[in-house]
Amino acid sequence: MYTPRGFGLSEVGDIEIFPQGDELHLFHLTLPNHDVVQHVVSSDGLTWRPLPDALRTGDQGACDDDMIWTMSVSEHEGTFHMLYTALSRAEDGMVQRTGHATSPDLITWTKDPHNPVAQPDGRWYEDDPATTNMVSWRDPKPVLVDGTWHAAVNARENSGPMLRRGCVGHFTSTDFQTWEVQPPLFAPGRFWDLECPQIFTIGGSWYLTAGIMEERTQRYWIGESHLGPWRQPANGGILAPKGHYAGRIAHCRGQDIYLCWHLPPGGKADWNNAGNPHGKYVVAPLTLRRRADGTLACTSFDGWASHAANEPTQLTAPGRSFYRGAPAGDWRLATESGELDLLATAEELGDFLLTGTLIVEAPVGGFGFRLEGESGGGYFLELEAGTDRVSLQKWLHATEPWTDRPTYAWHELQRGRLQRRFEPGTPLPLQVIANGPYIEISLNGEVVIATLSGERTEGQFGIWAESGSVALTDPQLAPLQPLQHR
Repeated sequence: MYTPRGFGLSEVGDIEIFPQGDELHLFHLTLPNHDVVQHVVSSDGLTWRPLPDALRTGDQGACDDDMIWTMSVSEHEGTFHMLYTALSRAEDGMVQRTGHATSPDLITWTKDPHNPVAQPDGRWYEDDPATTNMVSWRDPKPVLVDGTWHAAVNARENSGPMLRRGCVGHFTSTDFQTWEVQPPLFAPGRFWDLECPQIFTIGGSWYLTAGIMEERTQRYWIGESHLGPWRQPANGGILAPKGHYAGRIAHCRGQDIYLCWHLPPGGKADWNNAGNPHGKYVVAPLTLRRRADGTLACTSFDGWASHAANEPTQLTAPGRSFYRGAPAGDWRLATESGELDLLATAEELGDFLLTGTLIVEAPVGGFGFRLEGESGGGYFLELEAGTDRVSLQKWLHATEPWTDRPTYAWHELQRGRLQRRFEPGTPLPLQVIANGPYIEISLNGEVVIATLSGERTEGQFGIWAESGSVALTDPQLAPLQPLQHR
């Protein structure tokens, strides 16, 4: 988990990732000022160290003298090129254009004296700020196909229903110097804006992804080529768990990774040492995998193994159930009709990676972690028979502020979806990662939960069911080392 350091109000903005050798470079905006593109680098994809700032806003009169918004980095003929969103004071920052900078080493960047290199063409795009008080032409991201760079950009069509003109704009170049604006690459007539669009390939198939501003989801579409046409997948095309947004995809160390910023549930961090409680954080990468039907799934990033404190060991089984005191000799529990019970470890766990196979033969059940003793509180993953819904809930002990009487605090932190409906008795391979405030849960090999919550960072682990049975086979536990950023 990463966020820029500062007075306490600094907040990470949109990002770009660029693999180079054995390292992964992360470029990002810093809010609220939008006056700098910061640069950090990682050797493991999870911990980051700072490098010199890449770009800052320009002198008065430059096309970027007001703000810099989302950028991208590419390599062309031995030179690194950054396309970025430039806003000028001349229009009070209401018109977005494309700026360009170059670098020989990813460290020192020089702006193009011919900036801006691209801006919306009124033949196809809104180009007058009087229309909606802003001209959208931001977040450029190029891909090289047959010697031509095709840049996708967040834009808006110049006609159609005002609320649904959001499109993926398109401009092209063969040399990164001269760019030609093209008609929209994708215009679904459905959204206000499609932020941080990117064209990419996985497993030989073409995909387009973008962040949907009004619902704060990251969606994707499947294409016949890099130019489309684009179709929505049958599962709706939600690329990543809710809260993940404005992400970038890159091929890194044999994996196609998705890295983004994440906003904590409710828009506020719940851990004490948060740099900015109301800010966004760059969370762990997720790996994208192409299913047999062409749809995409998120799986866990394989870099976590390097942060294990030791080799995995068998998770010790409890002797009795947690709530009802029923005898137990292994990780199997049967509950009476209408009753909920739970098996939990005797010891409290800190940061950990746990694997096993979960079998719930009940209408509802799952597992819990960071459990807080006899109060019955903690974090709970819930599966419900006959649905594909997965829910991560936080139940914690609290007191009423006006009486100090004991009460509870309950929040649904995140909902996820299984690939298919949950049928009781179906074995579900399980992986749980709890590292500081980062929580990631995989079921059947796919990430269904990935979010932030650190109100409790240690506690017992257990499995639970209501009106049925639950089992956990071959549970293996590896303590994780805290992630240290420099």
